[in-house]
Amino acid sequence: MSRTGKIARLPLHIREQINTRIQNGGKGQDIVVWLNSLKEVKAALSKHFDNPTINAGNFSEWKLGGYRDWEAQQFALAES
Repeated sequence: MSRTGKIARLPLHIREQINTRIQNGGKGQDIVVWLNSLKEVKAALSKHFDNPTINAGNFSEWKLGGYRDWEAQQFALAES
C-alpha cells in the first residue's frame, strides 16, 4: 500500500531518521518540533499541502502505519 500522508511524502532519508528516533524512544512532540524546523520538510510538503507543517495527528498516523511497516521490514531483514 502506498502512503500519501504528510510524513509519507517526505524524502526517504528523513523518514528513516524519524523511524530511528521513534525506535530509540524519541518523544513524538520532540520529533514533530524537529521536523517542522527543517527547511527540506517545508519545501517537500508545500508541493502537496496548503499547510506545510507536521502536527501531532500526522505523527500519530505515521507511527501507527508507516513506522509499523518499516519496523516489520527491519525485523524481516534481521531474520534473513
